Amino acid sequence: MRSEWNKLFPSGVKALALTEGQREYVRKPIGDLIRGSPEETRGRLRSLLAGRSSLVIAVGDVVSAEVNALGLSRVVFVTDDKSRREEVTRVELDVDETVECSNAAGTISLEGFEALERAMRSAGRVRVVVRGEEDLLALVAIYLAPNGSLVLYGQPSEGVVMVEVREDLKSLAELIFAGAVQVRAPSA
Repeated sequence: MRSEWNKLFPSGVKALALTEGQREYVRKPIGDLIRGSPEETRGRLRSLLAGRSSLVIAVGDVVSAEVNALGLSRVVFVTDDKSRREEVTRVELDVDETVECSNAAGTISLEGFEALERAMRSAGRVRVVVRGEEDLLALVAIYLAPNGSLVLYGQPSEGVVMVEVREDLKSLAELIFAGAVQVRAPSA
């Protein structure tokens, strides 16, 4: 797990806001797209994740519900009680621990980094509940997760993206973070 991430948040910086160009770039899948509805992708996910012992991070309420059904022992669920920006009933997940953070739409918060780092250090099943929007935290998951981990996130109206974490993808995430606009905490 990358421990030097805090250099991305110099003193007083509370979030990174992606530029329009960066947001456009990350709308494209970073990994392999498994096309289909949740019902259609369920079987493929089951076969791809069966017996997996490395860390799996599921970002999004629908993806988290699908992964939860597989009963993996080491998984981080990142949810915001929304699907396609519409409020949904909280997905019931079988977890050992819950961590909360705030993350505004279009940003990656310091709190989001801290929550994901804490969740990934756990040996069990952890839910990260995001007040705001969880979408961009998939980049944080790729950046922080050990190589060989899997990050899964929803691709609206298309399916599920599966990213096997590698060093080149961590570097890509770091480049995106470095080019983002730093959002400072309001002065007291």
